[in-house]
Order: sequence, then structure tokens, then C-alpha cells
Amino acid sequence: MPAPIRTHDSPEDQLSKLLPADVTAAFLSAKAALLAASGEPGADMYIFWTFIAILAICPFYFWFVTGAKNSLQITFLCASFIVFAISIASKELLAALTQMNPTLGKIGPVLNGAAIVLPILWAFLIARIFATAFKKRLVASRRD
Repeated sequence: MPAPIRTHDSPEDQLSKLLPADVTAAFLSAKAALLAASGEPGADMYIFWTFIAILAICPFYFWFVTGAKNSLQITFLCASFIVFAISIASKELLAALTQMNPTLGKIGPVLNGAAIVLPILWAFLIARIFATAFKKRLVASRRD
């Protein structure tokens, strides 16, 4: 569960506070349940709206439940959820978007590429860069 990043946190602690495993696991579980209940392609729209619902709840969850009170950290956690949700359900999300607007089907190759590359970059590079920059900003704000 993400928590507020503190100036004394180790790099590993900082990173764990930037990857929203709990909401990502909730989405993964919901996707599996929806696929089991509705089958393919019947679950596509349900999975899409579950993604939207979890994303809408995320800022409140991070603020009230996890105690993350920094808007930059909460924004990064929401962006992290989006990256991992696309990786988990790119096929279903694309199918739902295409049902809503057939021209959105053209983003398929981009979405599929993002689903493969982004989570790897996010976990191993982007989150670490953000953690370092966020910690420096946190330290600088404490001095003021």
C-alpha cells in the first residue's frame, strides 16, 4: 500500500510508495472475475468501466486510506495505475474504446506497444527518477 514519501525513506521504500500494487491488484481481480462471469468479448465494456471507476476512486483512496497527502505523489500513483492497467487489459480496453468509437481502433498498435514497453520503463526507470526528484523537492520544501 502506498504511503507518504518521507525524506529518510530508502530508495526501495520510495519506489514501493510510487507503485500502486493494491489498486492494480484490485483491477486485475476484477478483470478476472468479469471475464469469468461474462466471457470474451462480453466483458470488454465492464472491464473498461471498472478501470474508469477505479481510476476515479484512486485519488480519494490514496489521500484518505494510504495517507499520501502530496498531490504530486497522488498524480504519479494514478498515472502508475493507468500504465499497469493498460498492460493488464490492453486488449479489452481497446475493444471497448473501439465499440464506443470505431476510429479509436487505429490506436491498437500504439496501445499494444505501450502495454509491453511502458510497465518495464515505469517500474525500472521512470519511478526511480521520479522518486529521486520527489525526494529532492521534499527536502528543499522542508528547508523553506
